[in-house]
Amino acid sequence: MPTLSISQAFRRLEQDRTDPLYLLFGAETYLTHNYITQLRDRILGNAPQDFNYDVFAADEGTLTEALGVACTLPMMATHRVVVLQGLHQLRKAELSQLEQYVSEPCESTALICTGTERDLKKYPAQLRDQAVAIPCNPLEGTALREWVHHTVAAQEYQMTDEAVRALLLEQDNDLRIIAQEIEKVCTYAGEQREIGIAEVQAVCQASRQLSIFALSDALGNKHLPHALTAVEQLLQQGEAPLLIFSMLVRHLRLLWSVQQLLGQRQELGRIAKTLGVPQPVCRRLVTQSRQISTVRLRRLYTTALEADRTFKTSNKPPQAILEGVIFALCTAH
Repeated sequence: MPTLSISQAFRRLEQDRTDPLYLLFGAETYLTHNYITQLRDRILGNAPQDFNYDVFAADEGTLTEALGVACTLPMMATHRVVVLQGLHQLRKAELSQLEQYVSEPCESTALICTGTERDLKKYPAQLRDQAVAIPCNPLEGTALREWVHHTVAAQEYQMTDEAVRALLLEQDNDLRIIAQEIEKVCTYAGEQREIGIAEVQAVCQASRQLSIFALSDALGNKHLPHALTAVEQLLQQGEAPLLIFSMLVRHLRLLWSVQQLLGQRQELGRIAKTLGVPQPVCRRLVTQSRQISTVRLRRLYTTALEADRTFKTSNKPPQAILEGVIFALCTAH
């Protein structure tokens, strides 16, 4: 089968078109998980998932068991779903076993294989030819906006194009964080099924911007109490610690960009357009960038990037990690 973009794959789901073989590959693991979840729910419907949904890791020597389950008739359902994660970790001796299944897949099973894009040519040729192949890579531009529309529709809401642009304005392309924001906006909208820019701004932007500017001011001035107060305000607004950290890094990056553009003597309107932010926000960024030296800003940004590893490798509670990061940023020379 031809390779489908993620947008095409979701549209295929909306048309209730499902297949016995899927191959998902790429670096955006959240997108992979998101698609598998919706595919599973679409195929199984109200059928019991405990009996008809199984996940296997290819590096644990479970291929024989996985394919055995895939050949088993579903229980109290028309279909079953089997996920084989990490196809690139299969041993060479196991590939022929997978190829044999692919040559005659069970029609009542959806076998979903995931793996890395760089190893795509190592996968059985029959799998690449017959499976619905879906690249799951970071989204941007039109593909990202389409994903937002689909994610909103999955919660039985609609979002205007203007509202989608407003939602993405303050975000990096982190699908997990964007999905959290969509959840908040839908909850806020309640029974109002069409979401406009007013709802997005009410939930995602106004109070957050004030707090993130306050946090940046405190860091620039090495004022730890004010920085912790700003963090507490964001936490009380329901923001996750990792999201606060992501917003902070983005804000520091914007300040750095503003300083570079000001050095090129660019006007406010052009800077706002270059950075893709509203002029009122850009005006505050310009003011703040002039209050923090380039040397101090560079050190803050470098310290923040180093702290990113702490979030990814530490088992501490996220809030404790965030507070430790804020302390490090305030004391950085």
